[in-house]
Amino acid sequence: MKDWIKELCPEIDDWQAELIAEAAQDAVKAEREACAAIILERGVDLSGLARDSMTQAFTEKLLMVCAHAIRARGDE
Repeated sequence: MKDWIKELCPEIDDWQAELIAEAAQDAVKAEREACAAIILERGVDLSGLARDSMTQAFTEKLLMVCAHAIRARGDE
């Protein structure tokens, strides 16, 4: 990302481009975490609607898998 920033704004120094890149990455990570948290928080409401414990357990596991997948996108 730093190279892309330098390409767009060649007049800035490397350290400035690095700060901008880090801030953007931090913002993306925070948004990803917020999305994962919403999945888990709202999912609790859904899992409570399950008719039996097996369906509830499946729903909760599915929510955990989805939240993990959202968080893991930063590792790609």
